[in-house]
Amino acid sequence: MGRIRPKYRVSYLLIGLVVLIGVALVALTHFDASLYQQPVATVTKVQDYDRVKTSDEFNNQDVLTKQKLTLKVLNGDHRGETYRLQNEFSKTGAADQKYRTGQQVFLHISPHKHNSNNVLITGFKRDTSVVFLVWLTVCLLLLILKYRGSMALLSLVVNALLFFVAVQIDVQTNFNPFLLFAILSIIFTVITALLIFGKSKETLVAVLATILGTFSAILIAYVVMNLTHQKGMSFEMMDYVTQQRLPLFFAGSMIGSLGAIMDLSADITSSLFAVNREEPTLTFWQLFADARKIGRSIMGPLINVLFLIFVASTFPMMVLFLKNGNSWGYSYSMIMSLGVVQSLISGIGIALTVPITGLLAGAICKTKVVKK
Repeated sequence: MGRIRPKYRVSYLLIGLVVLIGVALVALTHFDASLYQQPVATVTKVQDYDRVKTSDEFNNQDVLTKQKLTLKVLNGDHRGETYRLQNEFSKTGAADQKYRTGQQVFLHISPHKHNSNNVLITGFKRDTSVVFLVWLTVCLLLLILKYRGSMALLSLVVNALLFFVAVQIDVQTNFNPFLLFAILSIIFTVITALLIFGKSKETLVAVLATILGTFSAILIAYVVMNLTHQKGMSFEMMDYVTQQRLPLFFAGSMIGSLGAIMDLSADITSSLFAVNREEPTLTFWQLFADARKIGRSIMGPLINVLFLIFVASTFPMMVLFLKNGNSWGYSYSMIMSLGVVQSLISGIGIALTVPITGLLAGAICKTKVVKK
């Protein structure tokens, strides 16, 4: 992996072209209301009034504020028309929105009566923000990582398309979702490794270690859940699930841990092959010991990253449950229990990947020495 010499290089001219294209796209999305069939309006005037402090039975404090909004429609049959609406928002913003001058929003306008009482704001128009963030990500990847950044973007696009196809297959057929996403995980791993790291024996080791580490963790979790009869697992709290919950839970755990496990296996593999090139006299067990040392320094931060990502995703709902008088135990079982189990599965996969990668990389390194 460390010896990759790309055939193509990302020049500063190409980066500059991407920057100019991105600036143009960001500017265009701000004025693309005519491309939408749904009415789009801009907030031309906002007047806040009537602030009221409120509290509930659990002594949660909040402030409610009313707004008078003036909206001008930018597209469709109602283009140029102006509407005035009332809005109420809270300081916490749990279930409402505060609007500001210059924001663009989607509207629902009743076809029968044309007055403000039949106009409803359905959401923000966020395409400008999305395009800006995508453009910024592309620019940073190309500027900092050059060729490897372009390959990372390509792998992201390819994997996103494959994921979309897999979801469509899952929705439209009766194919086993766990088997479907298990196949998808293998394809993800192979494509990402080949595009980012190139075709080499190091890549082969990283791919094999990632697959073995991931599926070993899923197998252990499956066995444990069957032995314990899934006690304490609140699968009913999975959102909007219309299929069997357990296969989807394992599929999500597998996809969620794949990236961290692949990162770990790639780091250990590239390091061991570099060490072996510098000191080819090292024995298999010495290389294996080096793999364990490298793994110990990496696996802790990776496990923490996965756990903190999960905590960040459940934090708002957890606070909402606690603020409304629910106990820690009930809130945890309803909101965090499944995510914590997924974090544990990912941690098991990361821990198993260290010795698996060390065994595979050490074996191939010593095979190379014998061939010489």
